Amino acid sequence: MSRRRLEAAILAGQQIEQGKSWPQQYTGMQIIKEVYFDIDSLGPVYSLQYSYDGESLAVGFGNGAIRLYESRTGEFIKELRKPRYGGLQIMCLRFHTKVHHILLASTADGKVFECNTKDDSIAEVISEKGNEINCLDFDIDGLSFATGGKDLAIRIYDAKTYKILNTYKGFSIKENHSEIDSAGCSMRVFALKYHPEIENIFVTGGWDSHLKIWDDRCVDGQAVVRTIHGPHICGDSLDIKGYEILTGSWRKKDALQIWDYSSGKVKTEVNFELGGCDGSYLYCGQFCDNDVIMAAGSGTKSCEAINRNTGKMVGEVKFDKAVIAMDTVAGGRLFACGGEDKKFVLGALSD
Repeated sequence: MSRRRLEAAILAGQQIEQGKSWPQQYTGMQIIKEVYFDIDSLGPVYSLQYSYDGESLAVGFGNGAIRLYESRTGEFIKELRKPRYGGLQIMCLRFHTKVHHILLASTADGKVFECNTKDDSIAEVISEKGNEINCLDFDIDGLSFATGGKDLAIRIYDAKTYKILNTYKGFSIKENHSEIDSAGCSMRVFALKYHPEIENIFVTGGWDSHLKIWDDRCVDGQAVVRTIHGPHICGDSLDIKGYEILTGSWRKKDALQIWDYSSGKVKTEVNFELGGCDGSYLYCGQFCDNDVIMAAGSGTKSCEAINRNTGKMVGEVKFDKAVIAMDTVAGGRLFACGGEDKKFVLGALSD
């Protein structure tokens, strides 16, 4: 989550050099490119991640393939990992906080791959036997990262050696319900984000309908600082900005919420337009600049940009099937979304 600060600094420098100005208020959405692919060969899009400079977009597919595309034209650049017959999903992609040509990819069979976008090498660096690694994120300084998934445990790894620094085990709610606020995750974890400004703090969310706030300095297994009850997370639908936490829940209504980090209370219920559909059922969500939030899921089969203050939709990308993955860069000035459809879409929020 330190990527927001880093990418802002990089892109601000580019704007100064090019003499360009950024939109100070988003009033619309532009579709840059619809990128079609062979879904029978690659499977659905499960993960998306922009490079820090916003020049390229990494795409993780349902059969284990990882591809790199030009972020503004959608032009195919290279294949970092080939599709595999019977391969499992690339659940999460994260570029290294410090070494920007290193991309980590986690899979549904419990592996993490290191992809080098410079020399095109790829190596399996982590294997969590019997697990599905649904999410990972780097800390502020890029010295370590955390993973979460099916087996409920949160693992902290050294970002250079890939050795485990600590493991925080999961929790069975049947054992002692009274310990739920201080215990670990009790069901599958689908989202994990480090705080972009507070060192050592990260937040997780998943099927247990709780947010867990962790401090990775704890070495005795008691790392949960606080629990926030409510959000039912089923994808990369957790974001942090300042002292606010954004969640997108896979449920019919009241799905898009902003929480106060300090009190753990709902600060804002963000209106996600249903357009006549039965419910929201969100899989992904992110803060953008200019008071805009982007979120997507399976209820409306669309990706929406919404002004959090007015509750009005800034723009929408419609699909024929569920939207599983989304990413933004430069505060939403570029975005990508995709899922079970045979295309992913590149777009931009504009003034």
